[in-house]
Amino acid sequence: MPMSSGDMTCREVSKRLTFFLEGELTARERARVEAHVQACPGCRLRVDEWQAVVDSFPRLKTPPERATSEEKKRLVALFHDHGFHHPRRPSPRVRLGFDGQLAAPGDHIAFFCASEQSFLATVDFVTTGAARGETCVLLGHDEANDRLESAVRRVGVDAAALRRQERLPRVGGMTSADGMLEEIAERVRFAVDRGAPMVRILGNLGWGRPGWPSDRDLLRLEAQVTDAVRRWPVIVLCSYDVSSVTGRHCLLGGLECHPLTCRRNLVHPNELYVPAESFLASLPEDVA
Repeated sequence: MPMSSGDMTCREVSKRLTFFLEGELTARERARVEAHVQACPGCRLRVDEWQAVVDSFPRLKTPPERATSEEKKRLVALFHDHGFHHPRRPSPRVRLGFDGQLAAPGDHIAFFCASEQSFLATVDFVTTGAARGETCVLLGHDEANDRLESAVRRVGVDAAALRRQERLPRVGGMTSADGMLEEIAERVRFAVDRGAPMVRILGNLGWGRPGWPSDRDLLRLEAQVTDAVRRWPVIVLCSYDVSSVTGRHCLLGGLECHPLTCRRNLVHPNELYVPAESFLASLPEDVA
């Protein structure tokens, strides 16, 4: 589910963006877009950027035969048809921190952890972000988060200082996936508003643990995260410890809910990924 502010999602706003900038929305639709943009830093930035582009059109100096209102309409149409609001993956340019691997903003990656070496790669994911001035959200159960913070301290990074700066917040189990998703969204908005260039989310979900949502609800969460973070400066790395997470959860939650996978510290496109709508419609009834 895309992140939402008010009664509109980021995706719905993106689809209306060119019409909004051109003043072609109804008064009601414009008010809904404005309410979302006011509360959503990601969409507010996108509107400001494209408003600057549109405002610059009258200042463009081109030969008279090319300087027409039709050119402006053509450029706006190109953005409407091919702009960044369409679901294509940007070029990977963000260092994950291990083995030279790169990711793109909006990536949702299943990381299959089978050894101490692969666990240390998740530590590198966090410390690399810390060195770049980013925020890293630890989305997981206490045991995993405590182990990770201990490892971060062992490599010389002051985890306590990062927490004081609210650059290493924790999101634990809640009663529902929707509540967890909203908490993640709030953490991302807070970090972006404070100027974080990127937000990393490291997931270690509490499958079957007390105080956590049901397995079915956690699968709903995993299915929705891909669309929720697609338009934000966010990279999500969901760790699946194959020694403790069941094969079924690795298949449904890891392989079918993530467009990308990471095994042996190498990131690959995932041919088994199932988009959220199809995944949720076909979720087996016996998943409790």
